[in-house]
Amino acid sequence: MQQALQSRTFEYHYQPVYSDDHIVCDWTALREQLLHQWERLSPVEMDHAGPHRRKIAQLVERKYGIAAPCIENYLHNFERTMPL
Repeated sequence: MQQALQSRTFEYHYQPVYSDDHIVCDWTALREQLLHQWERLSPVEMDHAGPHRRKIAQLVERKYGIAAPCIENYLHNFERTMPL
């Protein structure tokens, strides 16, 4: 019986909680900062985009005409300064 238990192998599959697209800082604080900075964005639009860099970048691109990859980079750098 003990040998049967020892012969079993268990595979561990790591699935990260956050993808590269997910914002990892305090979302409510970042949301307020972004709404203050980009006044053309509405709170409803930000809530719909949620803490996803790509969705926020696409929203800013639509409203301001700034390229989404630039906004994604900006958001990544900006969130590093925010509390977790």
